[in-house]
Amino acid sequence: MGERRERLVALRVAAGFTQESLAEAMAVDRSTVGRWERGKSSPQPWQMAKLSDLLRMTPDELVAALRNPGPIRPAVGTTPATSNPYEAPRRPEAHGLGGTGTSMTAGTATMALMDGGVRVGCRAADGRIIFVTMPRQALSHGVSATSGVTRLSGLAMPNVQALPPVLAPELHPVESLRSLRRSLVECDNILGPREVVATAQEHIQLIQHLRREATGHDRQALLQVLAEYAEFCSWLHQDGGDHRAAQYWAGRATDWASACGDHDLTAYITARKAQLAGDMRESADAVDLADYAERLARPGSRLSAMGAVYGAHGHALLGDELTAQHTFDRALALIADPSEAPIGRGRWLDAAYVEAQRARSLSLLGHHHEAVAGFERAIRSLPPNFRRDRGVYLARSAISQLAANGPEHAAATGEAALAIAVATGSARILTELATLDGLLQRCRGVPEVDRFREALDSHLLHEV
Repeated sequence: MGERRERLVALRVAAGFTQESLAEAMAVDRSTVGRWERGKSSPQPWQMAKLSDLLRMTPDELVAALRNPGPIRPAVGTTPATSNPYEAPRRPEAHGLGGTGTSMTAGTATMALMDGGVRVGCRAADGRIIFVTMPRQALSHGVSATSGVTRLSGLAMPNVQALPPVLAPELHPVESLRSLRRSLVECDNILGPREVVATAQEHIQLIQHLRREATGHDRQALLQVLAEYAEFCSWLHQDGGDHRAAQYWAGRATDWASACGDHDLTAYITARKAQLAGDMRESADAVDLADYAERLARPGSRLSAMGAVYGAHGHALLGDELTAQHTFDRALALIADPSEAPIGRGRWLDAAYVEAQRARSLSLLGHHHEAVAGFERAIRSLPPNFRRDRGVYLARSAISQLAANGPEHAAATGEAALAIAVATGSARILTELATLDGLLQRCRGVPEVDRFREALDSHLLHEV
């Protein structure tokens, strides 16, 4: 522990920080930095990227400094040593890729992760699409920048930098922050999570700073808006493919919503946690969390319907078609109640959304013709600015179109979804397209299929 303390203190001093100034830069209490230096606790994985940047090191160098005794030599502007600029980490987070390093070429759609890594789709040697997590620095070699966009063999990956939030002087800070959050939600609808998540997390740091200075009702109101931002961050990471980060922020949102006594917000977040469990295919958790959300929500409310929707998909994941269909019907009945006006939390939940979720479950249960019809109705009902949701529905519909209408239709729909996936960085779209790609392998030689797979390949790394 003594060696670790000396290393951390030396790194901090070498970077020009006191405990207080480093704590402020990290948006944590001074006591937290003190615990790190005493070996009583460690920086969380999602804090390592920012901490290493402040200490002028790469994340890998910081991890090595914490683990290994020896002199401290903070690196300035260095990148990890690797025999190949596209080499994956030793233990990549991948589906179907073992613990060995893998060389990659070409460029891909990417999703930035909370710990500073980048989740990358790549084509394995056997033709499957897998997802690996790579250090961002591994993608920085040989990269040219034009107009604020990093280009890597055809890949456009924005250099996202969070902008300091500007609070409107004529508004209370809480109202100003809520207005900023609504703007970010609109940006997310159009641009996807990749463009928004860094700014949202900067706003969270500002709220934490304001809370330390506030008292009474103001402090309580800031806690509520903090919970709202944390839930939004959970959603951004969920759509970006970082389920671990999504779970972290959902947990923080639950804690803060409960602490400020906002029962509707707690019910909303719990329903969203059920949705996240469904995306992770954790069927029992999806059902149980959805049931709890319904118990928390006011009886007959829109939030109760929200819990029912995600619970229905959990039942579909369990293979219980009868309960899934009954639960979707119950959700539709709840939102059709004229006494429950579409305002407040969950106001986006309408009949078209429920039918899109039902279509997803019908596809899972093998009812592909009904699923295609449901997705088509949902897509027609989407507002024009819900581009990312359109991409998700297109990708999911394409999988059912393969069984219902043939590979030509499926490939054409998949190509339309791919354009949205690349533009928004939505991992949910790309994950569905990876499934479609695997199903289309047996249809090689069909022109539409080959065109779709070539377009997809142009946005994937390739194992060599």
